[in-house]
Amino acid sequence: LACHGCILKNYPEDILMPGERRSTLAKSKGIHDLTIHERFKLVDALKNDALTVKSVATDTHKSLTTSHVPVIVGEAPIANSLHTCGRQGFANGWIDRFGLTRLGNTSSSK
Repeated sequence: LACHGCILKNYPEDILMPGERRSTLAKSKGIHDLTIHERFKLVDALKNDALTVKSVATDTHKSLTTSHVPVIVGEAPIANSLHTCGRQGFANGWIDRFGLTRLGNTSSSK
């Protein structure tokens, strides 16, 4: 993605990110690391246009390939999540939790 000047936006919060390892596996096997439930969530995100690929401005390409800008931007965590920010993945494989801010509580209190 980075080499082509693209980013993946709104990657589902509760699915392994590309390059992320499941602790129970000795080595990564790509999409096969995902559980069936995770695969269905990923397919649903693609079908519903929640997960999108966006091209970035030409002057941002170098920032993508040098891992100054994330290539994968995860969706914001839900309001009751333990995490305050979503995940983001970089071209060098680094994944952090400095992405989108947790969604606000939309329930009304009476």
